[in-house]
Amino acid sequence: MRDVDLNFTTHFIARASSGITEVHDLKGKRIALGRRASMEAGLLPYYFLQQLGLDPAHDLAACSFYDERQADARSDERDVVERLGRQEFDAGAVSRRTIEALRAEGTLGPDSFRIIWSSPGYSHCCFTAQSDMDPALAEKITQAFVAIDARDPAGKAVLEGEGCNAFVPGITTGWETLEQAAEQARIL
Repeated sequence: MRDVDLNFTTHFIARASSGITEVHDLKGKRIALGRRASMEAGLLPYYFLQQLGLDPAHDLAACSFYDERQADARSDERDVVERLGRQEFDAGAVSRRTIEALRAEGTLGPDSFRIIWSSPGYSHCCFTAQSDMDPALAEKITQAFVAIDARDPAGKAVLEGEGCNAFVPGITTGWETLEQAAEQARIL
């Protein structure tokens, strides 16, 4: 796993001036989500809305996935933030990682948006193999990933390409929420 995929979180955000301060304020509002297939910005936010007592199909004025909108943003989560800024939507879902990246580049001012809800941490991505893979081979592969070092030019390039600081051994916890969301969406 990449180190950045442990304890991953999704946030519902709204413009600071919107008057929306908590999830229940979203009733009757327009919500922008990321790609339908995006765990952090699509599938899980839709699931979280339901778990928080909102039926997106009936309780919201609109609940739009990136795939349903004509967009020219570089990513689905950037599209959410841009549309909130233009007031096309009242709130949206983005990951903590996206918030940090947009703030670092100055795209998301600290006073322009507010986080109205944060998910519990979950595991985001993990390299996997067939269950019948030789355990010794699986361990060799794990150790090869974990040994990648940013002080080595090739290692630094790999880590930068993956957007992380290190690889860590994969874990079997933190996937429960995603599994429940996938079952509810009938994709598992």
